[in-house]
Amino acid sequence: MKANKLVVVALSALIGLGTSIATVPSAHALGTPKIQQIVTWGWEDGADKSHRDFAEDDYDTAADLPTLQVRVTPTTVGRRVVLEAFDEFNSTWSQVQASQTNAAGLAILNVDPSCDDSGAWCDHDQTYRIRVLRSGTQKIQVTRPFMISYTASIAQNI
Repeated sequence: MKANKLVVVALSALIGLGTSIATVPSAHALGTPKIQQIVTWGWEDGADKSHRDFAEDDYDTAADLPTLQVRVTPTTVGRRVVLEAFDEFNSTWSQVQASQTNAAGLAILNVDPSCDDSGAWCDHDQTYRIRVLRSGTQKIQVTRPFMISYTASIAQNI
């Protein structure tokens, strides 16, 4: 009879131990995981995202070019947004402009048609991408590359 009592006590202890192990909070219970933000982008004028053509004859100044509008939702955390250009000779990406999302989750980026320090338009194609940097639990996000073809004024080419 004592042996049966011992078995019952031992089983009760094991069941109790199992229950206490099962009720230990897991790492996920330490806080609600943050939903990853979604990054979308487009041109201010709603044009195609994979390729654009900008001719100097169509714009008074480079500042008149449509802007890139990057939206990060939900807007719980501000994000730093970087426009990067691809260097074909070195096969590297480099930052050409940076912006910060506003309270509505919108960041504005401008493209530059010049290819040197003179500020003059140049005939060239440039591949870009948009990188949204890491912030807190939010991961880095990078868009697919897109291309812009810049064309200098006809009068400048003569």
